[in-house]
Amino acid sequence: MPYPTSAITHSHKSGSGDSEPPFRPDVVKSIEDEMESLSDELRDLSLKIHDHPEIMWEEKYAHDTLTAFMRDRGFDVTPHYLGMETAWRAAFEVGKGGRTVGFQSEMDALPGIGHACGHNLIAIIGVGCAIAVARAMKKHDIAGKVVLLGTPAEEACQGKLDLIDAGGYKEMDACLMAHPSAGPPCSAGTGSSLAVQRLTIQYFGHTAHAAGAPWDGQNALDAHFPLAWNPLERRSSPLTEFTELLKGVIGPQT
Repeated sequence: MPYPTSAITHSHKSGSGDSEPPFRPDVVKSIEDEMESLSDELRDLSLKIHDHPEIMWEEKYAHDTLTAFMRDRGFDVTPHYLGMETAWRAAFEVGKGGRTVGFQSEMDALPGIGHACGHNLIAIIGVGCAIAVARAMKKHDIAGKVVLLGTPAEEACQGKLDLIDAGGYKEMDACLMAHPSAGPPCSAGTGSSLAVQRLTIQYFGHTAHAAGAPWDGQNALDAHFPLAWNPLERRSSPLTEFTELLKGVIGPQT
């Protein structure tokens, strides 16, 4: 799994007026060592969630398994966070003051397919990072808080938006997550992020008798394809990078 590549910052005034550098190789090394020590436990945890796929808003096994795992490792756990049945929060605080760094663990599977999108891996990435960073902060006496959110319903239902609206991220200075991908061991990559804007466009036709007076009819698809679908297809096909995606679905009137 990818290891964190950025260090925890720890700045305070010493007697000479100097502050510690923002990059701490010793802290990074501690995080990496903790991640390595958790490897077997995280693999077992991933397989448990993988073998119990649950679709959006039904991640009860994952909720109970992950909260128990975090509680057993010294985190203050809030199940059913902010009134959401399968959301949860796990927090670990060192000292007083400092920054709050957040991580996220997705949990839901795809209907009929299971964990084809790897949310069992996203779950353990969040778990592993939260535990490793918390232990490194404690080892190096870095004041601050680590918060891990279990975020339900990533597939289509926008569970994170509900958490945002409910104030679940307000305490964080930054919130991080990672998505599994192919690559060398212990590697990580970055790329652009995608947002979604949905538009629903309706075209209305006019019925007519197919044999008696078909010329009186108007087919809504005659407007849809030349005016909307074909231009979208022409615009989408040459795109080679995840900078812009255009997708469309033809469905019945609702």
